[in-house]
Amino acid sequence: MILMENYRYFIRIPNHLGDTIMAQPAVEAFLQLNENEKTVLMMPDWAKPIYKKEGNVKIIALPSNRRHGFSAVLFQVRELRKYKIETGILLTPSFSSALALFAGGIKNRYGYAGDGRRMLLNNCVTLAKEDRLHRSEKYKLLLENAGKKRLEIPPPRILISDSQKYSVADLLEQNGITRADRYLVIGPQAVAESRRWGTENYAALAGLLIKNLDIKIVLIGTANQYNSGQKIAFDPENIKNLCGKTDIEQAASILAGAVLFIGNDSGLAHLASSVDIPLLILSGADNPKETSPISDKKTVIIKSYLDCISCVKNICPKSGIEYMSCMKEISVKEIFEIISQNILSRFQP
Repeated sequence: MILMENYRYFIRIPNHLGDTIMAQPAVEAFLQLNENEKTVLMMPDWAKPIYKKEGNVKIIALPSNRRHGFSAVLFQVRELRKYKIETGILLTPSFSSALALFAGGIKNRYGYAGDGRRMLLNNCVTLAKEDRLHRSEKYKLLLENAGKKRLEIPPPRILISDSQKYSVADLLEQNGITRADRYLVIGPQAVAESRRWGTENYAALAGLLIKNLDIKIVLIGTANQYNSGQKIAFDPENIKNLCGKTDIEQAASILAGAVLFIGNDSGLAHLASSVDIPLLILSGADNPKETSPISDKKTVIIKSYLDCISCVKNICPKSGIEYMSCMKEISVKEIFEIISQNILSRFQP
């Protein structure tokens, strides 16, 4: 007979970078308040640097083929059944994650309603439609419901070790950026088509920044964004395309050394907020009230006068002259002036 180890809590960390970082403060506060309770965290394998835990916390890291689909649910159920877990908390919104929690034999199952999963959760938390909370607050509320304790949450933070700083400094130097160079980071392309400012705009902005501010530019993103980065990197001496060439820790370290991050409300923007640098967020289809990076060094450019602003659609439903108005209304000249006259002077010594 195999004796299962008892755990008080199980927390399913979100699958996307931005959500993972927005959840971090509430999860950290929850673990601190329950430091004597054994807890399992299940998360994407790349998220481990964001949740570095020891002691009473066990991490189950999921590779990409173990996060979605029927085979992934079976894998997660097998993992959960290795332990006797009293309370499970879902920070993910999917039906499949609730199914894994249910089939994994967890007694008390907490999560938000939606995606037809109410029947799988015996502690279903429901928000009124008018409760448009920031997602970090939604994670906090869910963990408070499950743990029966109020949480005080700080901004998200990722700590960069000295060894990681030295390693990334070497990586940048190999790409032509010395320790003496000032640089900023651009996220060249949002995942959602409706949030893309366009490589032509970023290239034009990069040209103005290099010419007028004597600064270098680093492009960070996924391997899928490398080609978009190449369209921006017209000046290889001053614009370095590292899309697809960094992991989460390296990207965070590069961001930590930057004077500014420029991009859309994206996972990379949230990563930039977690290392406490100035952010310039180009907002359109996203809703800043719900998902904007948490930072007191943030400037959000949003054309609030548009009737379709913050539509939260991945593809713009408009056509003709109105198509992608939220992005088209943001000019290169406007962004350059905000950076040169406001942001860099405000946050740089």
